[in-house]
Amino acid sequence: MDQYQERYLAHQARKAEILKSTYGTPDFKTYSIDEQNDFFKIVENRCSQRAFISEETDIGNVLYAMNHSPNSCDRKGVYPVVVSERKDKEILSGLLVGGVGWIHRADKIILLIADMECYKNPAEQSFMPYLDAGAMLTSAYLAAEVSNLGCCFVNPNIRDENKVFFMSRFGLKDNEILCGALAIGKYELKHRR
Repeated sequence: MDQYQERYLAHQARKAEILKSTYGTPDFKTYSIDEQNDFFKIVENRCSQRAFISEETDIGNVLYAMNHSPNSCDRKGVYPVVVSERKDKEILSGLLVGGVGWIHRADKIILLIADMECYKNPAEQSFMPYLDAGAMLTSAYLAAEVSNLGCCFVNPNIRDENKVFFMSRFGLKDNEILCGALAIGKYELKHRR
C-alpha cells in the first residue's frame, strides 16, 4: 500500500465517523462581520501579477496555504517544487508557453507536480490532478495577497519537443505530470485585473 492509499483510507474512516455523528463541534469557529468583510476585500484585491521587482521573497505563507488546500480524498497527490535559481527560471521562461518573456523575473516559481500514482481510478486521471492543483492555486493566490506578494498562474503548456528536457531538468519521474506553475515575487506597481 502506498502513501496515497493510506491517506485515502484514513479519509474514508474520518468521513464514516462524521456521517455517523452529529454535525459540528462546540468549538466550531464562526467569523465576525469584520472578518468576513476583510476576507472579501482580499478576494477582490487579488490579481494576476506579471511585473516583479528583484527582491528576495519569503513564500512560507504561500506554501503553508497550499499544503492546507482541499484535495481529492485528502490524498495530496499534487506537490509544489520551488524554483529560485536564476538559470532554472530563465529555462522555464523559454519552456512554459504562457510564461515566455516574463516568468523569469519572479523571485520564485512554484511548479505544481502531480504524482499520477495517487490517482488510481483511470476515469479521474485526466482531470483530478488539475482540480487538486486548482485548489492549491486558489489558496496560494489568497496567501500571496495577504502577504503583499504578487503571483500569477502559468498553464502547464510545454511544446512536445521540450517535454523530455523539462522532465529531466526539473526531476520529474515518468509517472508525474506538470499541472501548472505559479510565479511569485514582490512588485512596485500592482496590476489590475
